[in-house]
Amino acid sequence: MTRLTLFYFTNWLVLLVYIFNNTLFLSENHAMNNPFRMDFLLFFMTLNTPLFLIIIIKSTTKFFAKLFRSSEFNFRYLAVFLIVFTFIFTVIDAKVLSIYRDHFNLKLYGLLFEAGVMQDMGVHLSDLIFLIFQLSLTIGWTILTLVISNWFYQNKRSLFSSFTSNKIQLIFKILICLSLIEKIFFSYFYYSEREETLAHWNTVPSYTVLRMSKVWKPLLNAPTQAEKAAANITWDFESDFLASQNELNENIQQITANKKDVNIVFLVFESLRYDMNIPEIMPNLNSYTSKNKWISSKQHFSNSNCTGNGIFGTLTGQTPFYWYPSYKKELEPSALSIFDKLDYEIDIYTTTALGYSDMDKHIFTNAIDNIYKFTGYGGGLGHPMVKRSDLFKWDQIMVNEFLDKFTSKTTQEPNLSYLWFYSTHYNYYFPEEFGKFKPYINRHYQIYEKGLRKETDLVFNRYKNSAYFVDSQIRKIVDRITDSGQMENTIIVIVGDHGEEFNEFGRFAHSYSLKNVQTSTPFVMYLPGVNDIEYNITSHADIMPTIMDYIDISIPYENVLSGKSLLSYNPNLDYAIIQECQIRERPKNFLIADKNWKMEFSLSGGKIESGLLETINDESVSLNTKKVFDSIKFDLLKKAENNLGHFSRQKLNF
Repeated sequence: MTRLTLFYFTNWLVLLVYIFNNTLFLSENHAMNNPFRMDFLLFFMTLNTPLFLIIIIKSTTKFFAKLFRSSEFNFRYLAVFLIVFTFIFTVIDAKVLSIYRDHFNLKLYGLLFEAGVMQDMGVHLSDLIFLIFQLSLTIGWTILTLVISNWFYQNKRSLFSSFTSNKIQLIFKILICLSLIEKIFFSYFYYSEREETLAHWNTVPSYTVLRMSKVWKPLLNAPTQAEKAAANITWDFESDFLASQNELNENIQQITANKKDVNIVFLVFESLRYDMNIPEIMPNLNSYTSKNKWISSKQHFSNSNCTGNGIFGTLTGQTPFYWYPSYKKELEPSALSIFDKLDYEIDIYTTTALGYSDMDKHIFTNAIDNIYKFTGYGGGLGHPMVKRSDLFKWDQIMVNEFLDKFTSKTTQEPNLSYLWFYSTHYNYYFPEEFGKFKPYINRHYQIYEKGLRKETDLVFNRYKNSAYFVDSQIRKIVDRITDSGQMENTIIVIVGDHGEEFNEFGRFAHSYSLKNVQTSTPFVMYLPGVNDIEYNITSHADIMPTIMDYIDISIPYENVLSGKSLLSYNPNLDYAIIQECQIRERPKNFLIADKNWKMEFSLSGGKIESGLLETINDESVSLNTKKVFDSIKFDLLKKAENNLGHFSRQKLNF
């Protein structure tokens, strides 16, 4: 027994209780609140996590003590710091798991501390004060256990004989071995039963992963010859893309369009997911496709599951592979550059901030003539008492301003207007007369509060009410444009920037999953004279190519855009590519979807590596033969490789 034995033991015990309690809550069996119904591996992982953390803390403290030829007790304050850090990290990780079903990491840190995100989530000064209070309590508790442990050693260690002390040391060594065995089990199941193991991992706060990829991957998930053949890439695709953009800039004055008087209106809605487009929730939007023959597709995807990467697709016409070089070089979207050259007046109307992910530097650029911001009215984000909130009025004011300008314009130059609505963003805003779906949550709530999962249906009803409200604004815009006589020379595009999850797969909100609820949005487009398309799968990246094709610009749109036009069907292009949410780093994880399948894949080190395969409806697959599985993966990888090489094959002809 040492001066720190009781210190480590008591803090292990507290960590065990906290982690076990949160794992029960986060697991699929949390409603039962019964630890004996837990899966054995999950139970083993939960028991081992606090032990493993304490082993790491003790080993680190002992290492520095030996390094400086001192005693472990002399480095007790290092142990205190590590214990406090572990407690705070575990609390934060548990909150993050309850929202995103993924552990707190550097990527998520960048996302949460992006300008305005904390405010959007309803974080108040009171929350920060409470966090400081928790930190103070944690420091106080840790120091108290240190004092008690030292006092016990000095005054009561005689209660433990040398035989007992030796037993304690033996038990500790056995526990270390069991801890390592659990990590080996996890690493095996990570590659043999990946989906279930990932679900367990994202249920235990502060769980530390040991993957052993070089051991298990060749044994359990070795790539086939077909995959190897499809997996060789180079990073030249980024430089080829940049070269094409430079050549466009040098020759842009030569570009013309045969249709010169076509107006374009984008109606983009925060967090509006695909299944809102049904008669009960958005009757007007639904009628435009079912009765008025506006074009749509069976499944439409955003470029990503978050705002910056998703919006990129709508205004650039580029697939996700080209977001990073555009962001890094702060390129003006080539589509906007072309419309600027064609003398379009480009107007942005927004009730949400344009600074997320530096969008104001690589999307909303100098090609834009006017930016109208409606973000300072009503209750504001600082007052998220949702019943009293007036944030829906931002959208109403924006719509009125747009319609007054659009329907009264006297100039002959065409107009591109981009309206970005906020009402469907968390907390989800609407006037009380649009509270159709009841009961809905009608109190101050925060997305990370622990009990919110039990009120998922109430929150979802609130979201549906906000979609019901913005549907009325869509109708108002379409009716006014029709009444003004400009409908036959106006393109209207209606999409969400990304989706929103309500615990269908254990998460709230967006940004951390490639399931349909987070990546798929409504897509309805009015193209005068066009009533139907053949494509099953479309994406945000296909919108600008379709418009360019429709107005018939003087160069092939493929020369400068990597999306596809929906006006001419090519079965080889009937797919969409979606990227993981990234703020400032090159994305590594993507998803490719065709009309039947979805497959995650990673892009790094000159290789494309296939990952989880599901049906287009997010259903797990149980294919009869490995040969069929390999064939599907090979086909999807070849499509991804084809889009990677898009600009390498293009030769500009102006």
